[in-house]
Amino acid sequence: MFTFAQRNLPQFFPVLHCSIKSRSSVRTSCAYKRMQIYRMKLKILFWTLVHLGVVLSGQVNIEYNKPVLKLTLPSYSTPEVGRIIFRYTVKDVQKHGVAVLTTEGWQYQTSDVSLDGADEVSVYAVIYDVHGNLKEVTDTSALKLAQQGAVEIPSPRRIRAVIFRDDFNTLNKASWRSEVSMYGGGNGEFQVYTNDPKNVYTHDGHLYLKPIATVSDPRFNENFLHTGHMDMLTLFGECTHDGNNGCTRTGGAEILPPVMSGKVLSIPSLRYGTVEVRARLPKGDWLWPAIWMVPKDSKYGGWPRSGEIDIMESKGNPGPDFVEKVTSHLIWGTSWEHQYWAITYHGERHATNWHSQFHTWRMEWTHDHILTFVDNQLIMTAAPPAGGFYEQGKFTGTNIWASGTKMAPFDQDFYLILNVAVGGTNGYFADGNHYGNVTKPWHNSWPHPKLDFWNAHNTWLPTWHGENAALVVDYVEFKSL
Repeated sequence: MFTFAQRNLPQFFPVLHCSIKSRSSVRTSCAYKRMQIYRMKLKILFWTLVHLGVVLSGQVNIEYNKPVLKLTLPSYSTPEVGRIIFRYTVKDVQKHGVAVLTTEGWQYQTSDVSLDGADEVSVYAVIYDVHGNLKEVTDTSALKLAQQGAVEIPSPRRIRAVIFRDDFNTLNKASWRSEVSMYGGGNGEFQVYTNDPKNVYTHDGHLYLKPIATVSDPRFNENFLHTGHMDMLTLFGECTHDGNNGCTRTGGAEILPPVMSGKVLSIPSLRYGTVEVRARLPKGDWLWPAIWMVPKDSKYGGWPRSGEIDIMESKGNPGPDFVEKVTSHLIWGTSWEHQYWAITYHGERHATNWHSQFHTWRMEWTHDHILTFVDNQLIMTAAPPAGGFYEQGKFTGTNIWASGTKMAPFDQDFYLILNVAVGGTNGYFADGNHYGNVTKPWHNSWPHPKLDFWNAHNTWLPTWHGENAALVVDYVEFKSL
């Protein structure tokens, strides 16, 4: 196949010379000329590619459900494709977005647009192979909003007020409570959550939730894990969750939790508005950081009937499916066996620096929809139909959310949770050879997963480099509608 390179293009693109006489003249002179030249370049590029034998095929589907613009290239799934970039124009402004492969095709979504009935969106896709070489360029698609006739998702309402903000100059116990328990989150997780300042602390205006080996605490040793007795009230002054022997436990065939970590829950809560969290994610094998929300009162019943909002989840292992990927999803359903996050509202973003730089996660929640973002890039859109989540889930029988609104169960007060879990047996860390050069040291169905995990600590503990293994939070902010 022909490999396209920049040097193959004829060198006859004109150079723009534009003098600026005044600030007000820029838009009507320089910007206009640039636009004209840009369009001419595209035409030249188009015919040059055709001449050189680069095949142009397919068209991009454009959908606009206010405030979300969705671009999809549905017919391109060849394994040679390494990357697709959508180049789109809105109100004479050129933008671009990196597509991700979904079940609908290669797709990019953003809410960083503003359209009305007179606006046109035009887009084409640039397709690269796995080596980074240009493979194909699609035809240009265009859409006027009036042509689409789509049902609009109402845009977020004007924010009225900041109702809670914490910049973590100290750990304010009036705003946060620590989980202190071996409960395991209902996921068979391997950590014990503590209120110990080695696991939960603030420093230089940041909150740290840091996992450490239990034996690194001078009160515990290897023998303690196997034969000791862990009483949360005695050791940490309280126990917040007694499920699954969360308050007292004795080592035996299955050892005591081999890891101590941190989890905090906000005392302020929110019903409709915006939650924003600026954070840096941890890196280290088998770490499971999360930024999420659960209802203050389970009005519609126990999990998942009253809902869960997962703003961010990730894994600390190296690689594109782990520390380089963040996900968002909603969890809801009529029972544990009928929870529907996997088939309805789910999204993900990829980057190589979630663990090395701070990023801003945001959840926007209205009477009609829930959106999640990272650095203003849309991750997930949840907008149920008129019949709400009952209709969305195609349930039959009694509607357990009939007493609520269209957004039920997401129409109640929710509070925020920040935590770093470790391992688990619920399948989040799937069995099998999915982890590159790293072998998963336990199986989810084995009788002693904590013991198997700890016996391999020489392989995973060296990947936890101090505070790089911590979830570090710069600030948290709630805004009301």
